[in-house]
Amino acid sequence: MIGLFVKFFPYLLVLYFLYRSYREPVFMLGIPFLMFLGPAVFFDQVVLFQIPFRSFDSISQNQDIFLFVWLIIFWIIFRIRSESYPTEMMKNHLPEKRLNIYDYLVISLVIVTIIGFVMVLNEYYLLDKVYDKFIVLLSMFFGFFIFKDIVYRIEPEVLHKFLYSIVIINSMASGLYFIHQGLHIEIYQGVEYLTTIFQGATITRTFWFSPPLWGFSIAYLLIFRKDRSFVFIALLAINLLAIYISYTRSTLVANVFLIVLFFILNGLKNGDYSSVLKNLIIISVAGIALFWAISNFMPASTNYFLSRFKELKEQPADKQSNNLVYRFFKTDMVIKKMNTERDLFGYGPVTERQLQYVKVVDIASADMGWAEVIFRWGYLGLALFIILFVTSLIKSFFLFLRTEGIVSQLSLLILLSIISLIIEGFTSFSIMAPNRFAFGLWYLGILSALLIYKKSGTNANESVVLETEIN
Repeated sequence: MIGLFVKFFPYLLVLYFLYRSYREPVFMLGIPFLMFLGPAVFFDQVVLFQIPFRSFDSISQNQDIFLFVWLIIFWIIFRIRSESYPTEMMKNHLPEKRLNIYDYLVISLVIVTIIGFVMVLNEYYLLDKVYDKFIVLLSMFFGFFIFKDIVYRIEPEVLHKFLYSIVIINSMASGLYFIHQGLHIEIYQGVEYLTTIFQGATITRTFWFSPPLWGFSIAYLLIFRKDRSFVFIALLAINLLAIYISYTRSTLVANVFLIVLFFILNGLKNGDYSSVLKNLIIISVAGIALFWAISNFMPASTNYFLSRFKELKEQPADKQSNNLVYRFFKTDMVIKKMNTERDLFGYGPVTERQLQYVKVVDIASADMGWAEVIFRWGYLGLALFIILFVTSLIKSFFLFLRTEGIVSQLSLLILLSIISLIIEGFTSFSIMAPNRFAFGLWYLGILSALLIYKKSGTNANESVVLETEIN
């Protein structure tokens, strides 16, 4: 029974998005999102979306290439469908599409990537896999422009509905993850990252099929919870349970921080600080109740997770604890191994075929994505990424404060998601996640499109003239 579910579930999701795209072409983008979710929804077993590249041996094994090209394919289909069946917003003329600071920063990163590519071509004789890696690195930046173009051409309300479908699927994957890793009902195949016996119970830890959008999903469910209160609270609990059963300290702390920050930001905008305190008390009581329930249902799992926090005091900076100090240590190793002439532009698309040390970089970036950012794009690239993310935080924050309705809510969603993404950069691959490069800057692509509406002084969903402008 489980085998049949695993086999047909991803195809049902594909059919769902194809059905929804009949009236709303943006749902075509749901299929690349399924590829982004990958093993979490068993999409790694769907060979259909690998067919166009089976004839290219050097590319056919690179899932990042598959994702990027299918993203392009569905973007083209979206553009054709959108022009054939224009939305009300398009009939009323789209706001003028302008370049903004994000475009200039991303274009600058493309230039740095090309410089790194040329340096690799000049330095190494054996160029096996370099071209593939170059395409993969570029996919992150072209993905940004694809997402911006798509969001620019749809109403914010349609974007809201589409993102809700992604949250639903990530929540379904979270439920499956909890069943597999928490209840030990085998759903996913593959070797566990860790298996141990703790207080007589089997504890397993695996990440390759964990849902990748926990922070985004939790932020969405908090922001739009008034739409379907009971359903959203249930989905929020499912995502939190999945985070709990991952036994990942940083992920739990980061998402608790996002929840607290959400209520603080809402209170700041509304000027109602008493509601902030009230909501924080309510969410604290709810969190304690959920923790009490799960600790009674799964006492060994709870005690194991608590023991991981105790390790931070007992083993402050070693491999077993793998805390932030140790992760900075590994990142420092990467930096010290870099040649000084590579400090500015980095090593570009070099692979382990040219430089064996890339294996060490891969290990370090698994726990701190910024390690690979420095390695690939150097300190110039790191500075551009810092400016990109800091600017996005500022822009999304003021867009949230100075607008109303759906645009304001989406801006808050992007703000919280970017914060989650930045935090993940110190605990995981983050934007440098293998098989997901084309989606590395998708939040920023959405934000860049939302700023176009702000600059034009229109809200496509509510036809409201916005009174202030973000410079």
